[in-house]
Amino acid sequence: MQFRERRRVIQVIRTTYDPALKRGRSEVVGKIDKDAPAIPEKLRKACTQAEMAEIETWLAERETALRTETIRDDTGTLAERMRRAADYFRHHATGSEGDEQAAVHAADIWLAWEDLKKAMRKAGYAESRLAEEQKERSSP
Repeated sequence: MQFRERRRVIQVIRTTYDPALKRGRSEVVGKIDKDAPAIPEKLRKACTQAEMAEIETWLAERETALRTETIRDDTGTLAERMRRAADYFRHHATGSEGDEQAAVHAADIWLAWEDLKKAMRKAGYAESRLAEEQKERSSP
């Protein structure tokens, strides 16, 4: 099976050998909506069990790749968002006298920050090691 992503759909293509042409012949077996990637009943009926397993595996891998890409993009912008939050707390919130929503955000951020630090340490990105690497990069 082959999968071709178009604007709004994913085409599912089956290639079968044609002895008359002495090469493979491709045919679109069905389409899957990209926004709601569920396998339509018409496509289920047109495919064998092995082909269905291949389609399900491909869809699961695609979902994982998209989720990973989204998380990677979000992680890349996290430092900038943290700097903007720091600016907010420096200039707009003044503890218990400030914005009530700021206190809620501050509590959420503290909890998330602790989780993030633990995850980074477990992944091998300890603060001391990163500081040493940064120092080595900046020295001639």
